[in-house]
Amino acid sequence: MRIRILILSTLLLTFFVSSAQSNNQDCRFCKSVQKGNFGKLERYIKSQVRHYKRGIEYYNGPGSGMQISHAENLDSICENLKRFDCVEDATWDKCATKISIYPGWVVIGVKLSTESGIIEKCFHIQAGTTGNIQFFGCKFHLFRDRNILKYIKMYDCNVFVDEQHKLCED
Repeated sequence: MRIRILILSTLLLTFFVSSAQSNNQDCRFCKSVQKGNFGKLERYIKSQVRHYKRGIEYYNGPGSGMQISHAENLDSICENLKRFDCVEDATWDKCATKISIYPGWVVIGVKLSTESGIIEKCFHIQAGTTGNIQFFGCKFHLFRDRNILKYIKMYDCNVFVDEQHKLCED
């Protein structure tokens, strides 16, 4: 009986400590963003892209076969960003018209509240890899093409989130 109580109390203590650490990490994340330090934001996006890099496979009929979609994963990344207090809004360019080349690209836009006002940051993500390697100016095709998400860069953008919401309304 004492062992059960000890195990139960240990589990409860572990749960409360982990939830307190999670809230503390959220607080530290928002404090760094409010001060204008976006390094933690970039590391968070990189980890989210690595976590959701594999798309969801679905069967698209007898002519096309299996296809891979990244829409659900990108929606999950945006929803995970929105749970922070310092993030006003986050979206990706799902309604934008793009040319159909491989590898494709996706842009995730995030509105952040900082001490100097609301700032927008965009994250360029490549959808797919070609398997080519450049070595002394020559390209070698060494690996197979993979349809995964790959983080490229972070940059400043203005009114990206609002433009994407307007595109999706039309």
